[in-house]
Amino acid sequence: MDIEIKTTEGIVPDQAKEYATKKVSKIGKIFNRVGGVHVFLGSRELHGRPHGTARVVAHLDTGAVLVAEEEHSDLRAAIDLVSEKIERQVRKEKEKLIDRNRQGSPLKEGIHPSEEGPETIDEE
Repeated sequence: MDIEIKTTEGIVPDQAKEYATKKVSKIGKIFNRVGGVHVFLGSRELHGRPHGTARVVAHLDTGAVLVAEEEHSDLRAAIDLVSEKIERQVRKEKEKLIDRNRQGSPLKEGIHPSEEGPETIDEE
């Protein structure tokens, strides 16, 4: 999984970039089919107070693109919030994929393959 950190506006300390990398790397442990992750961090002043924004775009091998965005007065808190949000999305996408693969399976319906019985061919 490739993680790319970009600064969108303002000056973002290297510690915040390292923290974002650490937090976002957890999604690779949740679902191993995450291809690339782009993290956009921004810091600016809003009404005389610091304001941080964090945006994460995750590209999955399944073709899905997941996006999460958060704003907070503290950049570190914005990173925490956005990482939790993207983790939830990755888990949900993983569950969808698992459910899709299980759908129609005889085991899901409670029928074991050995209990189905022999197949018969009708001749007319």
